[in-house]
Amino acid sequence: MNIKLKKNINCINMALYLMLLLCIWAILAIQLKIPHLTINVAWSQERCNNLNLLYINLSYSFLAGYIFYLLTISFPKKIEKKRLKPIIKQKVLGIWKGLWNIMLEFSRDVDVKNYMETENASKVLMSKKWSDNIPMFQNLYNAKISYIAFISLEGETIRNNITNFIQSYQSYISAEQICLLEELYNMPIFNQANQLSRMQILIEDENAIKSLANMMIEALEKMTEIENSFSIKIN
Repeated sequence: MNIKLKKNINCINMALYLMLLLCIWAILAIQLKIPHLTINVAWSQERCNNLNLLYINLSYSFLAGYIFYLLTISFPKKIEKKRLKPIIKQKVLGIWKGLWNIMLEFSRDVDVKNYMETENASKVLMSKKWSDNIPMFQNLYNAKISYIAFISLEGETIRNNITNFIQSYQSYISAEQICLLEELYNMPIFNQANQLSRMQILIEDENAIKSLANMMIEALEKMTEIENSFSIKIN
């Protein structure tokens, strides 16, 4: 989906740049009459003059519209986007923190560094029984929260952060970035965690844990894509 969208955006941009180039060429060839840019055709002089007049008027109109767009929309938006960059980074960080909280609890008592990296995440996620209660919450708060329930809770926070981010700053993020955020929102791990925690099913089968772990890794990989799209390196 992202690849198709990116291709469509690139095609539109190429078409606009081509039109801009043709307009500049028309002004140089017709209005300024630069010899090397003119094209001789076997038409009557009157017909050529009419076509040249039409072409030059269209070129000036397009250039005027393009300059107006740059001055009123493009440049102000880029300036505003630059001003909002620290805020946008905090929004991305808020989403990333939810995944970090999950991986932090799984990583306790596991001798693995850089557990947010996908190559190490599998070992961390496979080290726990997902239906067991998290020791830290039990010891500090006497609260019985299983790993799968914790993923469900953090998943809701992640989804809320994504929704608020898109609604508040959709004018300052690209269509590709919105697609990536929505893909993370719809990651299967959050739906699965929500359903399993509600049903209070014991998750002890290794294949079931591996399947859930792979879903979680997909979410981490998607978060990496989001970081790259915003040119932000968090972990």
